[in-house]
Amino acid sequence: MGIWSYVITISLGLIIGFLIVSYRKVDRSAYHIISKEDFKSNMRKGQLIDVRKKDEFKVNKIKGARNFTVGQLSGKYGKLRRDASIYLYCNNGRKSLRAAKKMTKQGYKNIYILENGFNNY
Repeated sequence: MGIWSYVITISLGLIIGFLIVSYRKVDRSAYHIISKEDFKSNMRKGQLIDVRKKDEFKVNKIKGARNFTVGQLSGKYGKLRRDASIYLYCNNGRKSLRAAKKMTKQGYKNIYILENGFNNY
């Protein structure tokens, strides 16, 4: 075996190890994917956040929602209350899930994601 085989093997091991460790850091009990009906009946009890792009938000949104993209969330955590539930939605639920995981790592709890996103609303 050449040196490159060892380098590739070690690199892959490190990458897989990193992914496993990062995967474990997310507290999955802090966020929940909920049905459209549950989302509609409870979203006014917390902070309603739309994580879609600004142009999508301007065209159509849920009344009362604030718009933060997933990338902006890290800089705007100070504007979200930690003691109130957070209701997230995007187009299909994937960005909301990414945002929820990111927020969970920052210590947020009681995050609710609209199942299948705004397209389901």
